[in-house]
Amino acid sequence: KIVGEISQAFIVPRYVRLFYSRFGQERAATFFEIGSGNGDMSRAVLAANNGQIGRYVVSEYFPEGVEWLKKQGLEAIPADACKLPLADASFDVTVEFDVMHHVADPRAMAREMMRVGRGRCLLTESNGLSIFRKLKELTPGHRAAGEKSYTPRKWRSFFENHPGFTLVRFDIFPFLFPFKVPRRLLPALVWWNKIIEKIPFVRWQCSSVAIYIEYRSDSS
Repeated sequence: KIVGEISQAFIVPRYVRLFYSRFGQERAATFFEIGSGNGDMSRAVLAANNGQIGRYVVSEYFPEGVEWLKKQGLEAIPADACKLPLADASFDVTVEFDVMHHVADPRAMAREMMRVGRGRCLLTESNGLSIFRKLKELTPGHRAAGEKSYTPRKWRSFFENHPGFTLVRFDIFPFLFPFKVPRRLLPALVWWNKIIEKIPFVRWQCSSVAIYIEYRSDSS
């Protein structure tokens, strides 16, 4: 509802391309996705699976959300993002799409992502450097959704200096500039989203960022 029809026309396919740009060479890897919402992104990722994914488990906070996800054919569990009900190193990779900027304690969620995974995380998140993003967060829809944005340095800090873990790699880059437009303007908006990620300096006005993390568990 917040971004309109561009979600299916461009955003979901763009997220899928991001996922497989990082994990396209995997074979039968296991993934845990935190906060899967209505499952659109999860189902799109799985639909493009060509052997890279061996198991893909999703989660939601509310029981009703978990039941919805199960009805979509997904393996779903109830989970608080800041206290995941999973053993250490349960999955090869932990992922989340636009979840951490809603939680009250992003640092706790970051640690849980590292604890449950085996050295890799993928996130898409809000861009605190984007003026457009900051202005959107003042609108009723984004305020109701609890939207918050952070700078690249702040995003990194959420994953740093956790006892038992050492951050090895932190890649962050601008990702998407979507907003709601009438249907007749949708092709122009899709074109703009494809272009802006590549324009020097201006690209950091994208409303989102993609984050790829590699880390080491000091106990392993």
